[in-house]
Amino acid sequence: MSDPLVRLDRLVKLSLALNGVLLLAVSALAYTVFAVVLAEPAQVAGVTDFEEPQSGETEGDYRVEMRQFFDRMVDVLDRQARRQGVNPADVLPTQKQIDDAVETRTMHSDESQLVLQKLREGFDYFDLTWPIAIPDR
Repeated sequence: MSDPLVRLDRLVKLSLALNGVLLLAVSALAYTVFAVVLAEPAQVAGVTDFEEPQSGETEGDYRVEMRQFFDRMVDVLDRQARRQGVNPADVLPTQKQIDDAVETRTMHSDESQLVLQKLREGFDYFDLTWPIAIPDR
């Protein structure tokens, strides 16, 4: 029979060796997981990388937003005018005025203010609620 101290010494050495192997395996696994996670760029809707140069796309998108806003307002007024037997041309801005406003890329330009004024007058004429959400650029 072997000495209990020798057995205990072997057990401690075996435990340390096993813990060392496990630590090495966990470290390798953690490194692999973090390497994969950190290698993948984060994708968030509507957010671009800081390093990406800004292109004209932002301005183009705003023109689309402006046009969609004006088109929604024109559609509301056009339907209301036809329901009440009013000539839509009397209450709507012209397509040229809308095109000129959209090309300015801002709601603060004289062209955009002219279109907004014409739309507002149409909404007032038909006693419609003016929309709160107006693009603010």
